[in-house]
Amino acid sequence: MNNVESTYAPGDVTVLIADRPAPEVTLHEKEARIAAGESYGHFLTPETPPSALQERTFEDALARNGTRVAGDVRRLADTLHAELGGTLTLVSLARAGTPVGAVLHRELTRRGADVTHATLSVIRGVGLDLPALARATAHRPAGSVVFVDGWTGKGSITQELQRSLAGHAVAPRLAVLSDPAGVATFTATHDDYLLPHAALNATVSGLLSRTYLHGDAHAATRLTHLAPFDRTRAYVDALDALVQTTPPGSPPGAAPHAPVQTALDLARAFGARDPHKVKPSIGEATRVFLRRRPAALVLRALTPDTAHLHALADAHGVPVHVAAHLPYAALALVHER
Repeated sequence: MNNVESTYAPGDVTVLIADRPAPEVTLHEKEARIAAGESYGHFLTPETPPSALQERTFEDALARNGTRVAGDVRRLADTLHAELGGTLTLVSLARAGTPVGAVLHRELTRRGADVTHATLSVIRGVGLDLPALARATAHRPAGSVVFVDGWTGKGSITQELQRSLAGHAVAPRLAVLSDPAGVATFTATHDDYLLPHAALNATVSGLLSRTYLHGDAHAATRLTHLAPFDRTRAYVDALDALVQTTPPGSPPGAAPHAPVQTALDLARAFGARDPHKVKPSIGEATRVFLRRRPAALVLRALTPDTAHLHALADAHGVPVHVAAHLPYAALALVHER
């Protein structure tokens, strides 16, 4: 099987995702097919070059939060090294987990760990790409495997890992930088804050498209038309440089109490009927405005980390609500047919 080629630096990651043609549809058709019960994993909407707002949001977030991200990478590396020992098999979840896995891989390598890093596909409602996992973990101890993502929203990916790995030798252990849902096995923080790469898509993820099913294969395509805007290597290098000069972040503390249910209850007050259309966390809310048809935005407060969401909501003409008791920094509602 031919895997899709990425623009990550050699040695940062092995991409275990099949290179197959993308089944592209319009946003209108995508929403109609999802509303009819079809998995989003069967099609893609075309990805356009990042807007000026996206580029500015990324740059501002890297300048404002880069040191915090670096400290959280250090904290997560400390935790993984302490819990799993000197042999680690990082399996990042494309796309948001891949740059985190790349930076973790560099940091753990500097510490002398026996560490590998591969990225593969997981699709909500479909599951984890188990043949790719078998390749990623060949000749590696099952107990060394940890899945890596950027942040959590409602915990859907955690559930997919649990379902896909039921009875499997590999445990569904998830490591993230930001875990406002309180569902990850390992996290650096439970705070919901803006990770820079949440503002962009393929251009900080090796020019890889979102993953989809092509027959029975989990697949992606390289979005070569976005090459002039690619920041993948520069982003990983910038974070890695900060990691080397930043102390570990503070321990994450206790997980939040029932944040997902609280968010769902609050969303109903703003008209949400389908829990699948409720997307809590800054990262997930940003994705709604970049890839879905948004219906409303709820913010805990207007802050520098949520200013881009307010601007996106204004551009889409959707209402913005403020709810001080929202357990996440942001929550977006997808339009319901």
